[in-house]
Order: sequence, then C-alpha cells, then structure tokens
Amino acid sequence: MTVLEVIVGIGAIFGGGLLIAAPDGHLLGVPTRILAGTPFDSFLVPGIVLFIALGVLPLAAAAMTLRNSPQGPLAAVVVGLLLVGWITAEMVMLGGPQTLAWALYLVLGTVIATLGVVWARSSISAAGDS
Repeated sequence: MTVLEVIVGIGAIFGGGLLIAAPDGHLLGVPTRILAGTPFDSFLVPGIVLFIALGVLPLAAAAMTLRNSPQGPLAAVVVGLLLVGWITAEMVMLGGPQTLAWALYLVLGTVIATLGVVWARSSISAAGDS
C-alpha cells in the first residue's frame, strides 16, 4: 500500500506542480480549451488541488503507513477515495480519450481504499484479541 501511495503522491506532486507553474497547461502539453464547460479558465486551481489532495496527502499517508500509525488505515481510505473522486470529476468534466488511464486510476484508488479498510479491520481484530 505504501508503494501505491508514494506513486500517486509523486505523480500528483509532479503534475500539480507543473500545472501551478504553468496554468496554461503548456508544460504538460494540455490545452486550456479542454476546460471548456468546467468552472475553470486555467489549470491553476486544479493544479493546487492535485498537488495537495493527491500529492501531499498520499505521501503523508505513506509516512503514516511506514510508522504503523493508528491513523494509517483511515489515511489510506481517504487517499483512495480522494483518487476515485478526482478521477470521477475528471471523467464528468472533461470526457475524452483518456478512458484507459482513468480506469487505471479508479482501480488504483479502489485498491488503496480497500487495503486501508482491510488494515483497519485487522487492527480492530488484533486489538480485540488482546
């Protein structure tokens, strides 16, 4: 699970950082015209949200997981649900040919959230056995 959280986090730090640095999307080769029909005129706000919600938070969740923190399972569930929510919002707002990549991230988010739930349940069971 930690590896998945780190992969998501690093990717979002990179992507979100590039969108913040160049809100016109040119650093990622994404034209702002794809934002037509969305509440955004540039990629600045989506870049900030991506950087924080799917960059910083998954890396923090990975750190919690490595430390075996009691909040680790909840953090994993939150990260997984954030990823599923982000991709769902992209699918609704943007549409287009990225379906395979979106499917991959939906599966990734579901796996992270599920692993968090399994971890939480095993922690509860272990605590009850003590």
